[in-house]
Amino acid sequence: MKYLPATEIARQINSGQLSSAVITEHYLSRIEQYNPQLNAFVDVYADTARAAATQRDQQPRDQFGPLHGVPISVKECYQVKDTRTTLNYPPLRNFVADSTSFLVQRLVDAGAILLGKTNVPTLLADAQTFGPLYPTCNNPHDLNRTPGGSTGGGAAALAADMCALELGSDIGGSIRNPSHFCGLYGLKPTENGHPNDGHTPPFPSQQLGFSIMNSTGPLARSAADLKLAYDVLYAPDWQQRLYLPLEGTQAIKSNLAEYRFGYLNNLMGLQGGQAVSKAMQATKNKLELAGAEVRAVAIDHKLARELLTLWVELFGFSVGQTLSWPIRKLFYWQFRGLLKNSSLPATTALKTGLSLDFKAYSRALKRRQELVTEVQRCYSGVDVVISPTCLGPAFPHNPKHKAIALDGDQIPYVDYCFPYVALNNLTGQPVLTVPTGAGTQDLPIGLSFAAAHHQDQTLLHLAKLLEHHGFVFHAPNFGND
Repeated sequence: MKYLPATEIARQINSGQLSSAVITEHYLSRIEQYNPQLNAFVDVYADTARAAATQRDQQPRDQFGPLHGVPISVKECYQVKDTRTTLNYPPLRNFVADSTSFLVQRLVDAGAILLGKTNVPTLLADAQTFGPLYPTCNNPHDLNRTPGGSTGGGAAALAADMCALELGSDIGGSIRNPSHFCGLYGLKPTENGHPNDGHTPPFPSQQLGFSIMNSTGPLARSAADLKLAYDVLYAPDWQQRLYLPLEGTQAIKSNLAEYRFGYLNNLMGLQGGQAVSKAMQATKNKLELAGAEVRAVAIDHKLARELLTLWVELFGFSVGQTLSWPIRKLFYWQFRGLLKNSSLPATTALKTGLSLDFKAYSRALKRRQELVTEVQRCYSGVDVVISPTCLGPAFPHNPKHKAIALDGDQIPYVDYCFPYVALNNLTGQPVLTVPTGAGTQDLPIGLSFAAAHHQDQTLLHLAKLLEHHGFVFHAPNFGND
């Protein structure tokens, strides 16, 4: 029963081979046994999950939804009525939601069983998962390493078979880095975050209506599971004018040979380490062997620098809107040192964003649109661009954000984790993270595949083709006793 795909769980429940109660008990048992070592879940709804599974098993089959009886988890930042949403942030330690995110509700309405909420870093603002309220989350591939952030708990739970699907979010690699570190499929859709989708931040009590660069999206162990979750989550909502269908052409091909891939392996002088470079080269070789065209693409150093600096500024605006002035100052001083030590001299940009100056924000939006156009020009002639997710595999726990060892060098924390992922948050493009197999020390390496705006279905179809060519999830040794 271990590591059954969500699609297979749904199929077996629909055919009567499996009951929701049995598969739910399987996951609750694994959570009880392994969560004390991983700290992936921060809240487990065992009683309500069992009750929901029993109710699902009593329903007639003509009432089954696409996720009927499938146990899932959601990132702690999603509101679920009468449960905590703290963001691992002490001022929110007692916040209890009075409503449920409509994204979570869509999963439940499709038949899913909510097992609980998964661990996050403070304010979702890190590439690892730790904080003052919850214990540090560990990677099931190596308990001494991070599963990433900010959807770190969900990635760890999914990789350790403690749930069948996870709902995450991403403003700076928060779906993609955890997927990469834990060997999963992940999708950051075309920018789709919405202030009323039940994701926090913004803080519910503040009634704010601004969201930028953020995407909500699924993590999964297979391409089919990723598409199943996506199709449930992002059906059109005509009332709120969200996720509406577009007439844009999808680059959906019958096989890999028909695709034109771009190959981006240098961004502002930053390149993947040996494990990532090996995965990039092996992927290029596989694609070319399958008949695909793979050509180098480049983003000029000056353009890349401006793109990433603007991402920092807009990140400051997004985070700053939820924080009081003294906390914004504290946030600035906390991240100022990280930026000063990186290749990205963006401390002024962060300060500008945290100032919440409306004219500065308006100018940033205008420049963003210009930069997106320039990036698209760099990608002209290709369907999908392949790049590293971050510079290396999952790194050892690093609460002080010191430089990270990579192939004998010490890489600044920001440089290691953020440039390649932040690029596509700034542009708003959809990005698929795909497991390529184990890298050094049996740690997973996941690469990023970026498509044009609103070509999410292109990437979901590409995931299926890549999986057929050996890009598959490999379970960690953890939890296989």
